Amino acid sequence: MRAGPLSDSSVIDLLNSSFVCVYVNNEDYRESGSAPADEQKELARIREEGLEKKLSVGTVHAYVLTPDGHPVDSLHVAEAAKPGKTLSMLERAVERFQPKPGAPVMPPTAQSSPPPAGADSVVLHLVSRIWGRGSWGDIPAENWIVLRPKQWSKLLPPPPVEPGHSWELDRDVSAKILTYFYPQTENNNADVARIQNLSLTGKVLAVENGSATARLDGFVEMQHAFYAGRDKQPLRADVVGVLIWQPAGPPTLKLVTTTAEYLGHPFDVAVESTSHPVP
Repeated sequence: MRAGPLSDSSVIDLLNSSFVCVYVNNEDYRESGSAPADEQKELARIREEGLEKKLSVGTVHAYVLTPDGHPVDSLHVAEAAKPGKTLSMLERAVERFQPKPGAPVMPPTAQSSPPPAGADSVVLHLVSRIWGRGSWGDIPAENWIVLRPKQWSKLLPPPPVEPGHSWELDRDVSAKILTYFYPQTENNNADVARIQNLSLTGKVLAVENGSATARLDGFVEMQHAFYAGRDKQPLRADVVGVLIWQPAGPPTLKLVTTTAEYLGHPFDVAVESTSHPVP
């Protein structure tokens, strides 16, 4: 949707001027999801009413509701992803309800924002993109990883730190990062249990003015399902990066894939600490 109608100026202009837009994350609205019970119930009501009216309904749909919340039109995401289809649905609603155009109810905001974290934490911003899978790769996917002091401290080598010194980074903390090295899919379960093998090693390149710089090399192999609950497929990503740290304060970290493949398609991932960007 973001790569199709939600990148089309005609659709955006009409949504901003004549509609109150709402979108939800299906993971939050599943039975065990984090969405409030009354909101889950409301979404279920909309689907049930849509079914009674013989509209297309389901979890991956765009709905048009009346001002008092009753569904009058809908499109499955496979159709709604086509800008012309979504625009036609919106124009039908405008013709029916004759809304008075106005300014957006909410100002535009970032789709992905860093989670709250203390100054002593490492906040990693991850971007992933797959190639050759149509709209799945049209726009990069984002994620955030927070490492608390007890976690990021395990990434550092034991003293003495000298050029040429090599070490294996803590496996559990490495897994917490590398488990997100997968392309955009409909399944966002990043459980580390699906990792079959991984390695992340460091080699100190320089120690100058109290600051140490190390090169990182590694890989991750895991089984990841494109759709939740479906058969898992193998994935491998080889990575290289840099780690910079001083005796006090959190380190800076950057990792990128050198080669990565999933379902026969290459993908790229880059992750970088945000509060202390790598030079």
